[in-house]
Amino acid sequence: MIRVRDLNKSYPTRFGTKTVLDGVNFELAMGERLGILGRNGAGKSTMIRLVSGAERPTSGVIEREMSVSWPLAFGGAFQAQLTGIDNIRFITSIYNQDFDRNLEFVEDFAELGPYLREPVRSYSSGMRARLAFAISMIIEFDCFLIDEIGAVGDARFHDRCNHELFEVRGDRAMIIISHDAGYVRDHCNRWAILHDTKLTHFDDFEEAYGVYKELIGAEMRAKPVSIAYTNRARMIDSSQRAALTDERFRIHVQQGDWARDQRDWKKAQREYADALALYPYQRSYWTQHAHAAKEQDLHAQAEISYRTAVALGEPLADVEEHAAFVIAQQGDDDSAPPPRVPLPGVAAIQPPTRADYELMAWLFQSENNPRMQDVQSGLRDHASCDEMAAALIESASFASATWRGETDVEATLLQTAACLFGENLSNTARERLTDEIMPGDDVIASLAKAGAFAQWPRIRDSLNRLYPQMRDQSLERIH
Repeated sequence: MIRVRDLNKSYPTRFGTKTVLDGVNFELAMGERLGILGRNGAGKSTMIRLVSGAERPTSGVIEREMSVSWPLAFGGAFQAQLTGIDNIRFITSIYNQDFDRNLEFVEDFAELGPYLREPVRSYSSGMRARLAFAISMIIEFDCFLIDEIGAVGDARFHDRCNHELFEVRGDRAMIIISHDAGYVRDHCNRWAILHDTKLTHFDDFEEAYGVYKELIGAEMRAKPVSIAYTNRARMIDSSQRAALTDERFRIHVQQGDWARDQRDWKKAQREYADALALYPYQRSYWTQHAHAAKEQDLHAQAEISYRTAVALGEPLADVEEHAAFVIAQQGDDDSAPPPRVPLPGVAAIQPPTRADYELMAWLFQSENNPRMQDVQSGLRDHASCDEMAAALIESASFASATWRGETDVEATLLQTAACLFGENLSNTARERLTDEIMPGDDVIASLAKAGAFAQWPRIRDSLNRLYPQMRDQSLERIH
């Protein structure tokens, strides 16, 4: 049995004392697997380190009537200057184990090859985690502490870890934390949420997960997330990384994946759409969104998402067959071009995406919800963002957006427009543009005055020719 009583942990910072855990209580018996959900920085890893003994609590009591592992995937117990083999020998001697047997097991399980004979300080974090997990398996602990082990290694290594933990040692106690809620759901029989320094317990995963979603705002209408970037390429790269660390994004895609596994394609598409509303330049899940639409025979929607995924950098080979299928189902296989791949260079020459079309529809047509068929035509008919933007400007429905500054969505659109059309601008000029634009201002005029559109020749030509005819006041010629 492990008993945790009134556990508190605080750290001194330059801003004052930071309390991470306050009055945490729980008991864990053999055979119980406690899964803990919580935001980044909530204190989950800190609590596991306290239970393991790697850190001391500020106050409170931890009683251990069973042997407890170090946090799996945590390499802090290693002597970095020693080799992997020397660390195995050291830990084996502490627990009075058979070194030759343990070395054989770790060599086979960790698959580190010659690196096992190199100093641990030369290991990557993944290699350290593999070694930590393998060494943990040579010691028959009563309680295993699992800290994001699911993030280490490939699928084959995950399967071997799961076999050793949940089949060979299925009778042991465990505390599991993971960003993969499905992993926690599948491998635990008790659950808790760590939020605002408090630990709340649940006997039912769905109840716990529902409360968790509410706590982090996932049930609220999706709001776009502002990301600092200076050009379109960096915007895509930043979206890839930022999305995977955002709990709201991860919850939506997790639920989309669960719905997909249950073949509930409508729900899967909705969840992926909610995730992409937060990060529209996150390329990976446009493919999943397209697959879900394809399974519902929503071929036009699927085509748009496949084209968007490829334009943002998903390998064409991964979606080419699917895209060809949905195009053929619409009877357009002879006339519609295949998805276009990104090119080296500025944003203006890149193939357009759904996110680009929606941004340009807002900017050049004051349209916040463009029709699906218009988006599809835009992505099919125009090889570059510059070409598509010029077509929108020269259409009969041209109307420059007026800045209202009322919503997070509009603020993100302005920031993205400043990035997309102002790649040539300095960071200072771009920030000044987004900070100084006032309600009622003409967004195109504001962008042009700041010096945007310099790398967009077709936009410049179209605006110089048409813009004065559409407004009472002329726009200065854009050079």
